[in-house]
Amino acid sequence: MEMGAMSHMNRRDWGRRVLAVGAQLGLGSVTLPHRALTLGAASTGALAGLMGEAAYAAQATQHVKNLVVGSGYGGAVSALRLTERGQPVLMLEMGRLWNTPGKDGKVFCSAISLDDRAMWFKDRVKAVFSSVGGIIPTNLRVPYGAGILDAISSPNMDVYVGRGVGGGSLVNLAMLITPYRETLQRIMPASIDVNEMYARYYPMALAKLKARKVRSAYYQASAYHKYARVACAQAAKAGIPWRILDSGYDPDYMELEEAGKVPKSALGGEGGFGNNHGKNSLDKTYLADAMGTGLLTIQPLTEVTLIERAADGRYLVHTKQIDLTGQVLATKVISCERLFLGGGSMGTTQLLVKSRALGALPNLNDHVGTRWSSNGEIFMVRNVYQSTGAKVSVLPVTGIDARDHKDQQVYSMNIPLPLGIDTFQTSHISMTQTPELGHFSFDATSQQSVLNWSATAKNGPLASARAVYDKINKANGATYSRSYFSGKDVGDNATYHPLGGCPLGLATSDMGEVKGYPNLFVMDSAMFPDSLVANPALSTAAFAEHHMERILARA
Repeated sequence: MEMGAMSHMNRRDWGRRVLAVGAQLGLGSVTLPHRALTLGAASTGALAGLMGEAAYAAQATQHVKNLVVGSGYGGAVSALRLTERGQPVLMLEMGRLWNTPGKDGKVFCSAISLDDRAMWFKDRVKAVFSSVGGIIPTNLRVPYGAGILDAISSPNMDVYVGRGVGGGSLVNLAMLITPYRETLQRIMPASIDVNEMYARYYPMALAKLKARKVRSAYYQASAYHKYARVACAQAAKAGIPWRILDSGYDPDYMELEEAGKVPKSALGGEGGFGNNHGKNSLDKTYLADAMGTGLLTIQPLTEVTLIERAADGRYLVHTKQIDLTGQVLATKVISCERLFLGGGSMGTTQLLVKSRALGALPNLNDHVGTRWSSNGEIFMVRNVYQSTGAKVSVLPVTGIDARDHKDQQVYSMNIPLPLGIDTFQTSHISMTQTPELGHFSFDATSQQSVLNWSATAKNGPLASARAVYDKINKANGATYSRSYFSGKDVGDNATYHPLGGCPLGLATSDMGEVKGYPNLFVMDSAMFPDSLVANPALSTAAFAEHHMERILARA
C-alpha cells in the first residue's frame, strides 16, 4: 500500500471516500492533502484538510505543472499515471461531482422518474427513441440544470455525452469491448504496434477497469436476460455467432440483485442516467486510485473555453466555473507546463478548432477537426413475435459478431427495452465502418465549433446494419418496428460513441502529442481516425495507457 499509512483501507477505497466526502461538503474542488494520508479513515482532521482545499480564488492566477481537462477514460488514465510518478495534477471537469443524494435519497435518477439530474441544461429529455412504441413521447419536460447526460445537436447528427466526474463511464452501458484486430490494423497509423496493443495495453486497461463477464449459467437462467437470449438465438439461427461481453458492471452484484439481496440498479431500470449501484465507473477505478495518492485535485463544474500558448512555452487555459443552475461564478486563466486533453471527441476537438480559429493556437495543422466518425451506429427495434420477458437488465451483457454485404465486420449489442411489459421485441445498437467522415468548422457568429456531418454519411452504416439484420429477420420471420423512430424503421442520426477530430498520426504524434505544440496531448476518443466498430471506452483507456507510458519515459 502506498505510503504505508492507510491501515484500514487501500488507496482506491481511500480515494473513493475522498470523492464522496468532497461531494457531501459541496466543495468547489476536491483533493487529498499529503497530511491527510497519516490520518484514519474517519478522522476529522482529514475532513478539515479537505475543507481547507475548497477555497476558490475567483480571479487569482494559478500555475500547475500538469493540467488534465476532462475526467473520462483518457483523462482518468493520465491523472493516475502522473500521480503514481509523484507528479501533482489538477483536473478540470465540466460536470458535477456525482456523490450527493437527491430528494429521493439516490445519487442518480431513474429513467422513469427524471428530474434536474437527467439532462445537461435542457428543459426536455433528448433521446434516440422519439417515442415508446409510437404511443408515449420521450421528449418529456425536466427541470433545467446540470444533469448527467448531454445531447449535442448538429444537422443530421445528435451526439450523446456524459457530464460529471467520471465522464462517459457514468452514463454508458458499461461495455468494455476489444475491437476487431482487422479494424485496428486498418485505421491505425503504421507507427502503432497493434500487436503490442493487444498483448499489453488492452489487458492492462481491462484489469484496471475491473472488466468481467456474467456467468454463463446465470445468464441462461436469468429472467432479466430473456430478451437477449431471444436475440442471440435468432442470430445463431441465421448463422451469426454471439458472445457474452466484458463489462464494467459487477456481475456478482447483478446476481445478488436478481436474488433480492441488494438494491436493484441494472435490474431496477437504472442506466443511461447513471447507476446507483454495481457499476465500476471511473470514480471507482482509475480516479479513485489517483485520488488516493494525495496528488490529484479535481475541480468540477469548470468549463475550458480557450487554450493559448505563452511565449515561454506554457499553456494558458481559460476557464469559467458555474453553479448547478448554469450561473457563471468566476472566470480564471490557469497556466501549465503540460496539458492533457480528455474532454472526449466532441469537447477536445471543438476546443482546439475554436482556439485555432481565434488565433490562440494558430499553428494547429489542418488535420485538427477532421476524420470525425459516428462509429457507424444504427439503432433498431425488431418484432420477433415471441416473448422477450417483462423484466430486463438495462445494462446488456451480450452482442453479435457479423459481416455485412461487403464482408466488413459489424458488431451489435443487444440492448433492452425497459418498459415493464413484455414487448415481444428486441433492440440493438450496431456499429459499423463509416466510409464518409465528418469535420468541424468554426462559426464566427456563435463563436462555436460545429460538426459538419453529411446527410449521406449514414448510408454506409445503414446498408451494413440492414444487411446483417435483414438476414436475421429472414431466418426468423421477424420484422423491423416503425414505432420508435418517428415512423422510420431505424435510428440513423445519433451516436453515443463519437470518435475522431484529432486523428492519431495526423493531428498528433503516435503518442498523442499535438503537432507543433510540445507538451499538449490528446488522450481521448478524438484520437481515433475512423470507426472502431466497437464501444470505444476500453480502447480509449488502452491507448491512453500506451501514450502515458511513452510520455513519462521521456520526462
